[in-house]
Amino acid sequence: MKRLITITLQSSALIALSVNASTSASAGLMPDLALQGAVEGRQFLQEAQFPQQEDSVLSVWAEPELVWEWGDTQRLTFKPFYRYDSADDERSHGDIRELMWLTYGSSWEVRAGIGKVFWGVTESQHLVDVINQTDLVEAPDGEEKLGQPMVHATWLHEIGTLEAFILPGFRERTFAGEKGRLRSALLVSDEAAYQAAEEKEHVDWALRWSRSFEVAEAPLDLSAAWFQGTARDPFLTPEITLTGGGPQITGLTPYYPLQRQLGITAQATVDAWLWKLEVLRRDFDDHVAADLKTLGVAGIKDYSAAVGGFEYTLVGPFAERWDSALDVGLLLEYQYDQRGNDAAMAQNDVFAATRLAFNDADSSEILAGITQDLDYSGSRGVMLEASTRLTDFTTLKVNGWMFMADDQEDTLAYSLRQDDYIEVSLNIFY
Repeated sequence: MKRLITITLQSSALIALSVNASTSASAGLMPDLALQGAVEGRQFLQEAQFPQQEDSVLSVWAEPELVWEWGDTQRLTFKPFYRYDSADDERSHGDIRELMWLTYGSSWEVRAGIGKVFWGVTESQHLVDVINQTDLVEAPDGEEKLGQPMVHATWLHEIGTLEAFILPGFRERTFAGEKGRLRSALLVSDEAAYQAAEEKEHVDWALRWSRSFEVAEAPLDLSAAWFQGTARDPFLTPEITLTGGGPQITGLTPYYPLQRQLGITAQATVDAWLWKLEVLRRDFDDHVAADLKTLGVAGIKDYSAAVGGFEYTLVGPFAERWDSALDVGLLLEYQYDQRGNDAAMAQNDVFAATRLAFNDADSSEILAGITQDLDYSGSRGVMLEASTRLTDFTTLKVNGWMFMADDQEDTLAYSLRQDDYIEVSLNIFY
């Protein structure tokens, strides 16, 4: 599916409970410590498609952060993560989100270890964000990432900010297990295949330039990045098993080819308008398409893609009438992918949303949106993200998705049509 995501919001049980503890430590070997965690309840709103799946899921996660600083210019950060999920063994998983040493001078900075880097400006899709692998079992929007081994150097220059990345070691994407929801009928194998002979040991690299300008007194942020290495998005090839009735597809194997990617972003602020654009060009070796075709995957080719649009903010539209500090954001983005229906999720889609910022002491916000596939009129999705602070140490969040599809040719959207859910979580931190 194109990014279909519609959400239903209804309440379900949520029991969230997080525990955050923060302890400040003295300088030296003792780190500064912050703890963050949550209890989440996820309720699926329709009967599961497969008998092993459950409708109600409870999970607990924790993410402590330890920071050591010494001298004037050095710091080490350690941020492990673990989630326990009551239904899906694949979603119960741990990761090192960050284990990073940092040193810096007046115009440069070097990081080495495991970390996360975000590239992107748009709301509905992050096309150019390629450094970290997606931790897909965390959330269907792909915004949660696994930690990536890297050496990351940054240099501040008058022509802009220059960055270089060396990326040794590859992280495979996570997928739902047999008892997990938000999956297709075919399970994805833990045994991945690679184009690179070094497989996970292949060393990737990337370069990025970014700079802020002022055009007619309006801020303009531009960036351009080049990535070369193992693709983060795998192609899923069918596993064929010979049975009494002949060969059958019994599962899917992730295949990670090598790719070259050019990504460009632009963001301009003009009064209450925030204009955003991401453009992508991705190339593969000539023989990859032929290799994948022999594995049962067609339609692989070099391609371009883009997502762009705006966010317009109405500041205090109800201030006079109801003395309300509410700001209302209106978002509209168009998603394009040259591959079309053969391989893309967001090939010809429109995303529309509203963001409500209550500007209260609890930092309450709501973002609700819909993505409509313009090629499959019955495919759409709705999403909701809402949060508010309960106490100085607790935050209540409500997230939800609804997936709608009536055409089996829209494969991914159709496979998720019974996985609408609402999730409530209570986070505790300080």
